[in-house]
Amino acid sequence: MRTKSLIMTAALAASSLSLAGGVDYELARVVDVEPIREVHRTPVDHEVCREEIVHVRERRRSHAPTVVGAIIGGVIGNQFGSGSGRDAATAAGALLGGAIGHDASGYREDRVYPVARERCEIRRDWRERTVHGGYRVTYEYGGRLHRTTMKHPPGDTIRVRVSVDPLG
Repeated sequence: MRTKSLIMTAALAASSLSLAGGVDYELARVVDVEPIREVHRTPVDHEVCREEIVHVRERRRSHAPTVVGAIIGGVIGNQFGSGSGRDAATAAGALLGGAIGHDASGYREDRVYPVARERCEIRRDWRERTVHGGYRVTYEYGGRLHRTTMKHPPGDTIRVRVSVDPLG
């Protein structure tokens, strides 16, 4: 009898030694499953162009008064002097007449006309897409609630790893 109890004690000690530091798996009840969704935003730039009408003002100054003033001044200058003095008076009269004609001509021809111009700008929009990020799982084991993240949806139970480590 004594040998029997000795063998039982040895077997029990050996089994407890094998459990010390050992790993075991058990089932835990799933309490809640919440899908994880992440929104990814990506910037998308694109050019937007539109045609708009712009009114352009064109200013022209006529050269006719300057030319006519130079001719008249040259004719008047030619009336004075003789020889090379007459040539100088004609040239001086043409210059003076041209300058007076130029200054006196306040005449400007303003012309306004519409012109179509393309105006472009870069606009940024955002493209959003929802990405599945797994599942947040709450489970009960040993009378306490625990949380984990899983790639796939669990069933009613999940397998948990239980390890026993001696304290000391």
